[in-house]
Amino acid sequence: MCPSYTSRPMHPCWRMLMMVSALIPTSGLIHKESSKPMEILDLLADNSSTAGGWNFCANQWEECVCHGRVRWGYGRTWKVIDPPLHSSSLTVMCSIKHLQDVLPGESQKHCQCQGQVMSKHSFSSESTAFTEGGISKIALKDSDWIFCSNQWQECQCNNHVRWGKGERWKYLSPKKLGSLFSVKCDVNALGDPVPGEDGKHCECLVARGSLFERELNPMLLSQKAADSYGARIIASCDIFEAGKANGPEGRAQWQAVEPFCSKAWEEKAEADRSLHSGPRRLSLGSLQKLMQARVDARFETNYLKLVDEDGWFDKAFVNYFAGAPGSKHANMTEQLIRSVHMFSENPIVVLHLGSRAPDTWTPKRFPRLLLVHAAPMGADSHRSFNFNKLRSFLISRARVGVELDSDQFVGPGVDYMFEMTEKEIDEHYSLPIMPVHFYSFTQADTPQNVWWQRYCPDPPACKPHTMRWSHAHPTWTFWSLPFIGRWLRRHFRDELLLATANHAASLAVSQIPEDEDLLNVATWEERGTKQWCKFDNDYHEFVDMLSWTPQDGHHTTTGDIASDPKFYPHGAAKAFFTAHNCKDPIATAKMLDEIQSRWENGLYPPSTITYKGQFWESGDDLRKAYPELPCIF
Repeated sequence: MCPSYTSRPMHPCWRMLMMVSALIPTSGLIHKESSKPMEILDLLADNSSTAGGWNFCANQWEECVCHGRVRWGYGRTWKVIDPPLHSSSLTVMCSIKHLQDVLPGESQKHCQCQGQVMSKHSFSSESTAFTEGGISKIALKDSDWIFCSNQWQECQCNNHVRWGKGERWKYLSPKKLGSLFSVKCDVNALGDPVPGEDGKHCECLVARGSLFERELNPMLLSQKAADSYGARIIASCDIFEAGKANGPEGRAQWQAVEPFCSKAWEEKAEADRSLHSGPRRLSLGSLQKLMQARVDARFETNYLKLVDEDGWFDKAFVNYFAGAPGSKHANMTEQLIRSVHMFSENPIVVLHLGSRAPDTWTPKRFPRLLLVHAAPMGADSHRSFNFNKLRSFLISRARVGVELDSDQFVGPGVDYMFEMTEKEIDEHYSLPIMPVHFYSFTQADTPQNVWWQRYCPDPPACKPHTMRWSHAHPTWTFWSLPFIGRWLRRHFRDELLLATANHAASLAVSQIPEDEDLLNVATWEERGTKQWCKFDNDYHEFVDMLSWTPQDGHHTTTGDIASDPKFYPHGAAKAFFTAHNCKDPIATAKMLDEIQSRWENGLYPPSTITYKGQFWESGDDLRKAYPELPCIF
């Protein structure tokens, strides 16, 4: 999954997408919707957010409510939507499903409003902003400001909200206290009270003991309140240390998390030059908090049913997410959970890092779901949200794990990945294994990335570059936990990889901006040799599986993963075990229903492993036919 766009050095995903979108010309097509014309305009004017009275309204996959006209696109290519004849306001879902794809491959498509931007809850930040003095002492009594969402996320609150950090806040309020309302916590919607600060966030004023407080992530509350609401602690430094005597998995777990937990380890590390921490390090107290989690009280029965007496899952999917109930990310995650219950026999652990999780997720509806709450990284961490992915591996305690992002779903045959993971990752080869990326990112593609000085000092040979770029959808066993803990520790402690005989340049680990980057660099650094074939294909490619009939037999028109001269001169195989890029929950739900119907009626391929125009019954059959294929199934 490509990370969110930032001002940091360009991630390979975005570079590739921009290369693709640059080849797509503008268009002059006219479309019709709701009896009003929509036109794609090739605009030659300045594209700043205020040019021509156009103001930012919503990102892709979000809803724009505008008192005026809306346009959808990016750069010089836009589709313009006029409000209906009987109204001056317009509500538009800004997605390719609803507005068509005016710029295929362009990740920065969004909606702008020529008029006043409204909210879907009739909330106007401009008209309701006020100073802290506008909150009565009565409202502040027996209430607490509680974290609600990080920047670029949505906060849901039934009381006053503040946006900012430290001593600088913008205060907002619903029209009626007690009514739930949503705030998009970003500078486009709320202005910038602390320019240049990336730790800005929203907080909600919550009355102690209220029903609303009971619905919050218990890791955001006091220990006393969380305990009183029945949310049991299932992960902590104390629990992990006590479990180190419980077999090889317990020892591996403690080896992974000891640097996050132990003052003695910290003191010993400071005496070791290779373990020195840097100025961007997180404190030991912050690291200890990152290892804590509580099970949602509603899912206590699922927890007791799904884990063993030591708190371990034998096998589990693991996901992490933050998003208000009803938001795009919450709805995407729900479809992921639903797919696991449709096509797998294994449980799914969802690590919730937001303020509120959907109350429609229940153990009755999802008997193999374990909803686990953890606190988000602090505002001063200055790390990507996606590093919570590695954190979720350490907290979940799965002997065999398969990671799933919220923009994924699983399909028939996915449990094969647990079987293969257990087979390929053991005491002798303990690194997590990731699938080959559809695009080969090399030093030539992304020369600005800091790691190439270490892994490609000798282009084009790049001998320290041991493996093609992988997609950050790893599978692992408990043997992998020390590797995972080691690299998350290096990033969070701002450690330096020193120059060696094999690596001419040093590398500050905290300069690696995203989880996918870190996992690839870590694999190269430790000379990884195993890579899955592509089992996490793009959502749109599943159309090939849905067009299959029994008459097609082993034949398929599905193409292979693109070749590269160094690692995959003949391309790579695929298997349609999971989908990614599933950012429209409604479309995902429909596709899952169709897959299930076709699967149950014998109209779906019995095996979805594909290579060279053919379905293969198993990875063994594929290997026998193509023993030189670098990736494995």
